[in-house]
Amino acid sequence: MESINSSCQPADWNTAFEPRLTVESSMPYEEYTGLIEKSANDTRQYRLVRLPNNLVAVCIQDTDAKEAAASLSVNVGSHADPAELQGLAHFLEHMLFL
Repeated sequence: MESINSSCQPADWNTAFEPRLTVESSMPYEEYTGLIEKSANDTRQYRLVRLPNNLVAVCIQDTDAKEAAASLSVNVGSHADPAELQGLAHFLEHMLFL
């Protein structure tokens, strides 16, 4: 059976980021320069950046939006807690929303 989207290649997370500097503070970050797939009907602009601490963020600009929002997904949980600090993930979850 042939793949539906055989021409689509996965993102190259190692080489498709280019160094950038912020205008105001000259802090370094990297911006993804590869293809970000989206619907042809989607008018929003997308940017993918990697910060110096290796946090990867997707910035979406929607000029029709009347409000702003933020979301955070941390891909670890209680199974990633160090043995000497059980409960650390749950504690940090609460700290995020103070």
